[in-house]
Amino acid sequence: MRHTLHRLGGLALVSALVMMPARSTSQVPPPVPPPVPPTTTQAPPPGAKPLAGAKPPAGTEEEKEEPGVPADYTFASGAGMLFFHVQKARAADFEAILGRIRTALDQAEVPMRKQQALNWKIYKSAETSKDAAIFVFMFDPAITTANYDPLLLLAEVLPAEVQPIYDRLKAAVIKIERMGLTKIR
Repeated sequence: MRHTLHRLGGLALVSALVMMPARSTSQVPPPVPPPVPPTTTQAPPPGAKPLAGAKPPAGTEEEKEEPGVPADYTFASGAGMLFFHVQKARAADFEAILGRIRTALDQAEVPMRKQQALNWKIYKSAETSKDAAIFVFMFDPAITTANYDPLLLLAEVLPAEVQPIYDRLKAAVIKIERMGLTKIR
């Protein structure tokens, strides 16, 4: 075995690293828009999870929390990232949504939101993928008690646009990964 690994050199190491599952990220479902005060009893859209802290109707599957999945977009470690995997065909639509998020960050009047805006960076992956465009929200430093859910921000600053943006976001996003970061150097 040792002899084989030696002959393969770096290839064995690269293969082993590629085959290792990613352990440092946790998948998080797409953000759910804030509930609109109903005029009658209104159930959330099918497949939608309620916001952090909101209780779903009794007896529903959403009532059970998934172990190990954060309930919201907070970063107790003081830094974090959200990875949005977006369908390539809908990347332009997602970028338009990013424009509305930037507007909301610029127009925020709540002091905590203004502080968040200072360190809320948005990137698009320079590498291409055949399936998805990847957008990264980076928060460094992150306010440890703040929620970085972009839909909560939009609900506070641009409430009339939340539902249409949520619908577009839901159609574009394949998955969202959340990663809390601990500074080493």
